[in-house]
Amino acid sequence: MKKKVGIITMHKVPNFGSALQAYALQHKVDELGYDAELIDYHYPNKYHCAKQGLAYFPQRSTFRLFILNVIARLMLIAHVNKNRAKCEERIERYELQKNYRRFYRRYFKLSRFYDSIESICNNPPDYSIYMTGSDQVWNPRFVANDPVFFLDFAGVDKPRLSYAASMSNRKIDKEFEDLYKAYLQKYAAISVREKSTAEIVSRMTDRGVNVVCDPSLLLNKGEWLRICPKKPLVKESYLLLYIQSYSYDPYPHIVSFTKELAEKLGLKVVVLMGLRDGYSIDGAITFETAGPFEFLQLFRDARFVVTTSFHGTAFALNFGKDFYSVVKEINGDDCRIADFLRQCSAEHHLLEIDSLDHIDNLPQANTAESEVQKLQEFRGQSLDFLREALRQ
Repeated sequence: MKKKVGIITMHKVPNFGSALQAYALQHKVDELGYDAELIDYHYPNKYHCAKQGLAYFPQRSTFRLFILNVIARLMLIAHVNKNRAKCEERIERYELQKNYRRFYRRYFKLSRFYDSIESICNNPPDYSIYMTGSDQVWNPRFVANDPVFFLDFAGVDKPRLSYAASMSNRKIDKEFEDLYKAYLQKYAAISVREKSTAEIVSRMTDRGVNVVCDPSLLLNKGEWLRICPKKPLVKESYLLLYIQSYSYDPYPHIVSFTKELAEKLGLKVVVLMGLRDGYSIDGAITFETAGPFEFLQLFRDARFVVTTSFHGTAFALNFGKDFYSVVKEINGDDCRIADFLRQCSAEHHLLEIDSLDHIDNLPQANTAESEVQKLQEFRGQSLDFLREALRQ
């Protein structure tokens, strides 16, 4: 009988990287001969929203979302102009959630649903092995003191390990350090995603910490394409622009840079998830409601990629694309992208946001065979860690 492995991660955040990395880790643990399951813990819940000063919205059922969508469409048909913008926004949100749920239903194996810290601590799921997965599960900015991402709900005799957990920063505030240290002492094996996180955790625990690749990189291009719909979404050759702006504000430079670069390359622009209000690129095709499947299709078929996203960077390199990854500062506090590209000797893809005015002086954007080989070696080392950690 296969051992059951429970994985805690941020699997249902409406973010491509969160969904794809969760699937990849579950899939690889299964391939190694275990029965992996994602612990269906709701993030962000009331606790996280209170800590971040955000409004809390409970997870709605698929049926309720469907009814709200139908009402919004009927109001548009009836020309209720007063609420037109609100109706269009609700329809767009429904389509986005529908595309994500399609991926979840197809590929996620989930535990029972837990909507709070109390619900999981009072009735924890039972596994042979408990694992903290990847994404920013140990970033105090997002999880604060939440014990769930440190597996504190698991029985004292149960083995705990982490795979590619991330703090994303080069330092951690003292108020979190002592608490995190106590949680981490209970882990049998620890691996993290960034070198900077390894240095912090190693200092806190006084033990060696492995740096491994993001779970999305455990799958090579061929493995991803096996679950990617074959039909292209765009027939023309295009530059794909994928902006994430929660860690810094790349506007307006990223838009003017992309316009100029696409014109220089003779490529159409495709914008994944759209641009901020007030910004536009003439002739661009925008995918406002794309889900994980559409993400894979658009990255597969892109001729060139410009991104500010960690997972956008990871997939561009994994798929062998010509690309630039635009960061606030190459040696800044948010080190996720720079650490990863340095690991693969691919830091020439990095651009600082304030340097985008100099388009005629850009470094090479092509992904060299040596970078793909470095990534392959990194993948192999990461799989070795995962295999051994589970076996122990």
